[in-house]
Amino acid sequence: MKVRTIQALVFVLVLSVFAADFTVGCGQGYVYGPVTQKYRSGADQSDYTIAVNGSPYTVPIDFFNRVGLGDTVKYTGSHWEIVKTASGATPANP
Repeated sequence: MKVRTIQALVFVLVLSVFAADFTVGCGQGYVYGPVTQKYRSGADQSDYTIAVNGSPYTVPIDFFNRVGLGDTVKYTGSHWEIVKTASGATPANP
């Protein structure tokens, strides 16, 4: 019975490590969803910001210029990509 208890605890610990990897990270992690807002922010309006599912994210100016409201986007930790436009088209991403 002690072996089963230890196995269960190890299993829960391993699951916790994987869950923490997906939910806690440094900086911006994985983002996926529709663009709900698009605006310039910052003290001098030099930050280009989009809101994905209501959460704001600063994006590069070239991506800001390409993306539109209602587009589905994703961020994988290294770059932003338009998955589907608001009209339902799947664009070719550079």
